[in-house]
Amino acid sequence: MPADDAMTHALDYADRWLAYRRWRLRVPGVQVAVRIGGELVLERAHGLADEATREPLTTGHRFRIASHSKSLAAIAAMRLVDEGALRLDDAVGALVPALAGTDAAALTVRELLSHGSGATRDGDDVAFWQLADDFPDADRLLAIATAGVRRLDASAEFKYSNIGFGLLGLAVEAVTGEPYARALERLVLAPLGLEATSADIEGASAPLATGHSALHSSDERAPLGSPSSRALAAATGAVSTAAELSDALRVVVDADDRLLSATARRRMRQRQWSTTGRDGAVAGYGLGLMLREVDGRTWHGHGGAWTGQATRTLVDAERDVVVSVLANAIDAPAEELAVGVARIVQAALEPAAEPDEAELELARSFEGSFASIWGRLDVVELGGRLLGIAPTAPDPLAAVDVLSPRGEDRVVIEAATGMGSGHEEAVAERDATGRVQRWRGAWHMHAVEPVPGEAAG
Repeated sequence: MPADDAMTHALDYADRWLAYRRWRLRVPGVQVAVRIGGELVLERAHGLADEATREPLTTGHRFRIASHSKSLAAIAAMRLVDEGALRLDDAVGALVPALAGTDAAALTVRELLSHGSGATRDGDDVAFWQLADDFPDADRLLAIATAGVRRLDASAEFKYSNIGFGLLGLAVEAVTGEPYARALERLVLAPLGLEATSADIEGASAPLATGHSALHSSDERAPLGSPSSRALAAATGAVSTAAELSDALRVVVDADDRLLSATARRRMRQRQWSTTGRDGAVAGYGLGLMLREVDGRTWHGHGGAWTGQATRTLVDAERDVVVSVLANAIDAPAEELAVGVARIVQAALEPAAEPDEAELELARSFEGSFASIWGRLDVVELGGRLLGIAPTAPDPLAAVDVLSPRGEDRVVIEAATGMGSGHEEAVAERDATGRVQRWRGAWHMHAVEPVPGEAAG
């Protein structure tokens, strides 16, 4: 089975799975990009850019990528480290004289990059995150520093801090003698040719995806504003597309030497802190990079939560694989969606079986989306195995039926989930073209076309 065929097949299913999940979760729009070996192998958009106007979402729509900004800021800082203009153990007060006499002055670049500074997350007044006030400008950021940013001793524990990355932005400005947005453009965006990416909303060109509120207290989503992040641009301000974001974060992989030295890339990926993800997965943080395990492998990257948007990027640095998922609802499970796509891609990268051409053709002839009053099932070949996948589940491969074809009209459910129909037969009924339209036996399900969510994409 040609490797490129297996991956193309897996990516096609990943896109269909994502389209269905978007529809089921009532997320207005989702944008996805996958890069393998630097090649953009999947770039799609599903749903709406704006629920009120019904504007379709395209791959060209920009998103506020929020805390992905930290990875971009870290790449810029590590370029300065490579050039000898900055050191990881530099105290930020030595770079930014205005911080002299504050408890922020002794914090090091490394501590800011790793969220080990002990600094306050957002300050004592976070009304800007509720769109009730402007984000801090440089004067207000310095006022927060003057009032005291430390909440615990530096290097004592992991403590996520937008203010810390705001201070890092000031350090980059001091070292380069440029406004942060211009420094990021020169150090990162321009060399990579990222024309749709900018440090903040002021540098973004239309079209922009509209952010939407959560469904926690209403059946309708309200559009949310997208203000300038001002002095917190290095922490949360950036704008990009899934395709460009996947290219930007690819610079930390082993095979990509476009911007950073091998040492800088390893330093960024090195675990500084161990944490646990919200889903209980093993996680951690490096220098401007989140770490999490997927099927026993460590993926790097970052997530972002903005007013009305949720985003996640996963990077397999060894295999040079990047997955970016951007969604325009504040409660969209971007992490879950990105991990789901990553798991499907990983199934093709690490096949569980190697069927011959005839076996593969037979297995794929059973594929389709099916439903009954009891639920929904996707029958799809992944990694050399024919699988029954419940697309209603948040993780596509957490619990699957493994199917073994027995001729052209039936499969045996070799391994079933939970209280499923293990070791039973499901009999396929095909139409005149050979496409499976109905299952009998262990399943009583009918084909569903099109898959909900696909038409909207």
